[in-house]
Amino acid sequence: MTTKRLDYLPALVLFARIVQYGSLSGAAKHSGLSRSAVSKQLSALEEKLGVRLLQRSTRNVRLTEAGKQIHSEACRVLEAFESVETLSDEMQGEVNGYLKVSCSTGIGRVHLVPLIKQFNALYPKVHVHLMLEDRFVDLIDEQIDVAIRVGHLPNSSLIALRLGEMAWAVCASPGYLAKNGTPKQPKDLLQHNCLCYRNGQSSFDNWLFNSNAGEERIAIKGALSVNDSTALVQAAEDDQGIVWVDKNSLGDALEQGRLVQILQDYALGVGYPIYALYPARRHMPIKTRVFVDFLAEHFAPRMRYK
Repeated sequence: MTTKRLDYLPALVLFARIVQYGSLSGAAKHSGLSRSAVSKQLSALEEKLGVRLLQRSTRNVRLTEAGKQIHSEACRVLEAFESVETLSDEMQGEVNGYLKVSCSTGIGRVHLVPLIKQFNALYPKVHVHLMLEDRFVDLIDEQIDVAIRVGHLPNSSLIALRLGEMAWAVCASPGYLAKNGTPKQPKDLLQHNCLCYRNGQSSFDNWLFNSNAGEERIAIKGALSVNDSTALVQAAEDDQGIVWVDKNSLGDALEQGRLVQILQDYALGVGYPIYALYPARRHMPIKTRVFVDFLAEHFAPRMRYK
């Protein structure tokens, strides 16, 4: 390999990191460079290759068609560099770096944010970037180190660690029930304002109940639907209606009486499993390994309802 070709390598790594962190500023921060230095290296790489790799704006960057092709190869170079860094960190016993974590909003706010405070106390040199959003995230394309996923997993090359499972409950506030009455059977919900979780991909507006009499499905209606389960719980606590929710996402709302559970004579089905997912790599970064180990030890105890 000629010296001229070797000159490409640092710029390719930097290009991959710009995409990984979503901006020139992000790549600069985590590469120990100024933003202007990152911009100059990117421009020099584009000039050498004779193509534009990124469409830049003041807030973010977007890959061009040529950039998408070269990015896949740049990621291989980045992975090789990171493998060397991982081996070096392991030899030195040092845990540091930038850790990108994806999680749904409800689980993230109730469980993950408090745990990350504990994690940072143990590993202060690890910067955790937590992405809270209820959408499917491609770990490889979006350079996610660890994702917390809910539901049954399709076959993939990702490694999965089971952390727990959801436990369903139908709840309302004492204030709402005092004003509107307490449903005694599922069909009574048709006379109530039911709060619905809805995002761009799905709508949870059919509630399924099981009893000795069989299965009963209720198409609930209400004045509010939300794409954030935490906001849905807050609305229920504010006397706005009845909610179907994972009890583990309620915090201390049941213990403190802000919400009460109703229709407890009916089975609501098995809750969805919760997993930590991370890409399979020849050399797993030590920051990823300690974070996954930390979740295995500290996340499961928070799943107190089964």
